[in-house]
Amino acid sequence: MEIIIGIILALLIAACVALKNLIRKNEILEDFIAAQSEAIDKCNQRLTQIDDKGLFIADDEIGWFFTEVKNIQEALNEFRLR
Repeated sequence: MEIIIGIILALLIAACVALKNLIRKNEILEDFIAAQSEAIDKCNQRLTQIDDKGLFIADDEIGWFFTEVKNIQEALNEFRLR
């Protein structure tokens, strides 16, 4: 009986340690995702601020490049936290 209690206690301690490690890793990843979402938001705001008058998009020489940058930003916007 004492052996069974010792085994159960050892398994419980191991499960608690594993759970604590998983929670810590999850919190680190949540912080990373929040930081990435914030960076995406800042890039989107800056891109909007740069072309608030529509001058870049109307320019033939740089318009295609700016359009591509906006397409990339729209793809990144899909990864923001809502």
